[in-house]
Amino acid sequence: MTKIGFDIGGILSKYTEILTLYRVCLASLECEVHILTDMPKDKAIAMLRLNGIDLDPPYVHGCDYAEYGEECKSEKAKEIGLDILIDDFIGYVATPGAPALRLLAMPDPTRDYYHETWKTDGSEG
Repeated sequence: MTKIGFDIGGILSKYTEILTLYRVCLASLECEVHILTDMPKDKAIAMLRLNGIDLDPPYVHGCDYAEYGEECKSEKAKEIGLDILIDDFIGYVATPGAPALRLLAMPDPTRDYYHETWKTDGSEG
C-alpha cells in the first residue's frame, strides 16, 4: 500500500489535473490517500467538503507550523508513514527522506491560487 499525501492550497485548489490524480489515487486499492495542510484541520475538512471532497477526518492532517516551521509536513509524514507528498511550497518538501518521494508542483504564476471552480468560505484572502 502506497501512502500519498496531497496539499490543499495551491495544489488541489489550483490544478484540476492534480484533483483528477487525487481521485484516481483515492479509487485505487493500492493507495491510501491523505491530506496534509498547514491550516487548522476543521477548516480543511470544511473546505474539502465545500468542494465535494469528503475524506474521512483521520486522513486529513493539520500540520503544526508553529511548532515545526517548514518541517511541519515532514514531521507529519514521518508520523503517518507517508511515502509520497505533493506540495507547492519547497520548504515543505525539502526535508530529505520525509517522505521518501517529495514532489514539488512548481507554482504557475499564470494560474490563480484557487481555480475558478474551487469554492472557499471567503476567509482565505
